Amino acid sequence: MKYVLRKSLSSMFFLMLLFACSLPVTKVDIQSFGLEKPDVTKDQALASLTNIFVNRGFDIKFANKEAGLVTTEYKKFASMGDRPPFDYYMQIKGRIIEANDNIKITLTPIVKSQNRMNAADFTERELSYFIGDAPAIQKIGSMKDNVGWRAIGQIVFMNIVHDTAETYGLTVEELTQNVTKTPSSTSEADE
Repeated sequence: MKYVLRKSLSSMFFLMLLFACSLPVTKVDIQSFGLEKPDVTKDQALASLTNIFVNRGFDIKFANKEAGLVTTEYKKFASMGDRPPFDYYMQIKGRIIEANDNIKITLTPIVKSQNRMNAADFTERELSYFIGDAPAIQKIGSMKDNVGWRAIGQIVFMNIVHDTAETYGLTVEELTQNVTKTPSSTSEADE
């Protein structure tokens, strides 16, 4: 009887410790950031987006005024893991639409994670990162300062967003943010 009670208490203590180590965070999935601006032509918008992408180290894959599209090549921004090791690449699509004497610019990030041991093994997805208390965020491997791929991806994309907003005399907060925020925890963050 003592053995069963001791084992039950040990199991309960382990579960309490496990839940105590898990902290609440919020997962942010970015679909796009956008802005609308009057008195800007498609030519000007295409030129400014191309300039912003190149100044931030991206190569241009496709740019077409008629299509209203400028797309970057994938750019490697992080590596992580060793079993298997993964490289992380980002591509940004800029969409330019004319409507009612306004130009609407939409920036969409795409993240590709690629297994370094098998180049055919890759996944494309939305850029996502976590927000919350700094100590909780630092418990998430992919959000660690200067090494976590999500943290680096967030910085890379938000620099593009900031430069675009600044070019048109806006702040990042004034842009339309098409994001999904989902409550999560540090224990399930890197799943």
